[in-house]
Amino acid sequence: MIKERLKDIDLKITELSDYMQISRPTMYKFIEAYDDGNSSIINKHVLKLFKYIDENPLIGKKTVVSYILTNLVEEKELGDTAENRIYNQIKRYLISNPESVKSQFIELVVQKTDYDDAIKYLMKIYPLLRKRKLSDEEVEFLKPFDDIRIMLDKIGD
Repeated sequence: MIKERLKDIDLKITELSDYMQISRPTMYKFIEAYDDGNSSIINKHVLKLFKYIDENPLIGKKTVVSYILTNLVEEKELGDTAENRIYNQIKRYLISNPESVKSQFIELVVQKTDYDDAIKYLMKIYPLLRKRKLSDEEVEFLKPFDDIRIMLDKIGD
């Protein structure tokens, strides 16, 4: 049963719905239909994913997420060419480095909102990190980032 497999790999139906861009009630309907052997009403991408999960008993959550990004998100759904290039960069990175800290962080950022404020801060300081001459206000704004780097240097990787 696909519902049991999703539990085994620790993939919540809410998360799966988000990844597949399908409402939670619809995903429950697809799961029930799949478990009942009625695949005719299931979205083709969801059906493909369910079969992949069923046919690969040793996969985990990260593998399923990577599979979704690699095989089920169509480039035409992503918008213009610049967006496609960025998506493909991310996809290649995640595929080639699935266990890296950066990949784990990307997965976490996509799934959770805990880091949204920190990401906003990082986006604001990014241009400042490239500037040669900073105002006193900009230097002060960068202080938390510098403190974090110093702390990380002390504890190592």
